[in-house]
Amino acid sequence: MADVPTTEFDMFATSDPRTRYEQYRALRELGAVVRLREPDAYVVTRYAEVKAALADHDSFISGEGVGFNPMVNEFSRGGTLTSDPPEHDVLRSVVATGLQPRAMRLRSEEIAQKARELVAEVVAKGEIDGTAELAQAMPMSFLPDFLGLPEHDRERLYEWSSTGTDTFGPVTERTPHNLEIGAHFVQYLTDLVANRDIPPGTLASAVFEAADEGVIPTEKCPLLLGDYIGPSMETTASAIGHLLVIFAERPDQWTALRAEPGLVASTINELVRFESPFRGFTRLAARDAELGGVTIPQGARVWPLVVSANRDERKWERADEFDFRRNPLDHLGFGHGVHGCAGQGVARIELHALIHALLDSVERIELTGDPVIAENSWFNTYDRIPIRLVATKAA
Repeated sequence: MADVPTTEFDMFATSDPRTRYEQYRALRELGAVVRLREPDAYVVTRYAEVKAALADHDSFISGEGVGFNPMVNEFSRGGTLTSDPPEHDVLRSVVATGLQPRAMRLRSEEIAQKARELVAEVVAKGEIDGTAELAQAMPMSFLPDFLGLPEHDRERLYEWSSTGTDTFGPVTERTPHNLEIGAHFVQYLTDLVANRDIPPGTLASAVFEAADEGVIPTEKCPLLLGDYIGPSMETTASAIGHLLVIFAERPDQWTALRAEPGLVASTINELVRFESPFRGFTRLAARDAELGGVTIPQGARVWPLVVSANRDERKWERADEFDFRRNPLDHLGFGHGVHGCAGQGVARIELHALIHALLDSVERIELTGDPVIAENSWFNTYDRIPIRLVATKAA
């Protein structure tokens, strides 16, 4: 076995994408597995090894938490993200009930209509904030109703989601505020369960049905409802935000895609490969395990860096270039293995609907200012995107 290379990189010093991607490239050059000094963790950097780590849920477990904040790891245990088989399989079966491809296809026209209405609205406005008025507005246009969430507090869903993901990183100056916001979200979820404030026949009502049938204990309901709300909002919004910036910066590719709309599915895969919404959740080594020629000791924190794997030059030619024709079907942007994103079908349908609506109505996407990246330890997302959507002459 080779000695594990070590690094003093501060992986949480900045959210600037350029700095982060430079770090990922340097880490891949150091080795497939690199040990961070602070926080102490074994970072998995290259595609083959990241995929292997995600697939090996026996050696690398999620039930001891998936972040770097011990308090958050303890508090979040027992959800679909932070459990292991066989418990995880039961929880996932509950959450995924309404997310099966057939069920989602039945709603695809509804989602497409929401996308057309939203695009028409923002095109008419001229200059917009692409984050709030398009990236976040798209999932908000149907997901709360789809999930069965009450009308009150919907305007807070994104704040709860983004601050929640940020707490998985090490403690920062943002942590006290994030934990305070998180307490409000916990109370919201607790109240939903106590009041049964979700109508039957909606997606999230499956959680209550599972509890009533004894499939899961009632105390799991708030965690599972949170599993629906956070990922379904922030992940899709992140992808849409990057879509806008990517094509604003590459108008030739937007023009080419408008001529080849049959490549929208390929575009979505390349989008999620090129700008993966999340960096990758950690695991704990349940036993001594070999990975990338390195022995990772039992009890070590392991960080499969999905966002680095998706830019690995060993896997992808021109890995740092965006090419909507590439169609990287085996990207890891939606995870892999038992913790692969259960809601990726919903995200794909949303993205498919929105891109087609934009292709039909928008000749060019123009930045009217510098996009502002969100300060977030875990997610790769924009806080603000000043853009103009230039309508097609026929629109």
